[in-house]
Amino acid sequence: MNQRDATCNALIAVLSDRGVSYELNGPTPISEVLTPDDKTKVRAMLFTSFRKGDIDFKSPEKLSDDKYLKDYISGLVNNWIRKAPEFNCDMTYQAKNPGSRAGSGDEMIREMKKLLSVTSDPEAKQVIAEAITRRQAEIKPTTVTVNVDVLPAELRAKLGL
Repeated sequence: MNQRDATCNALIAVLSDRGVSYELNGPTPISEVLTPDDKTKVRAMLFTSFRKGDIDFKSPEKLSDDKYLKDYISGLVNNWIRKAPEFNCDMTYQAKNPGSRAGSGDEMIREMKKLLSVTSDPEAKQVIAEAITRRQAEIKPTTVTVNVDVLPAELRAKLGL
């Protein structure tokens, strides 16, 4: 079973055990219905299923590390509570702070952000923030090239391409 299905099934099962009949794609987000105890039960169910090998996992050797697996499952549960449309009134997930992770893969930006977090001088903070913005602009691709020939003919026709 894939991880998404396993997590969603576990969430529904735990609510059902508690006597809650949750309506998928309904008017109430699942986050408003779940209790901390429910999440604990879901994590325990998933932990057992991962250990049994019932849920797909790319790196089975990591499953023997309890701490790693528990942390992974916690993130997995929180991810699908936030992102599964059927648990969020059939709404597509929108990041709360889009772009906040921009440059997180760039070592220079990471170090400048660390420096910014430990600097107290407002003028120095401004200089560092401007340097971060400049660096983000440097590494961000300025143009996107689309190979129109690869697009479906009917889409090209509708767009006049």
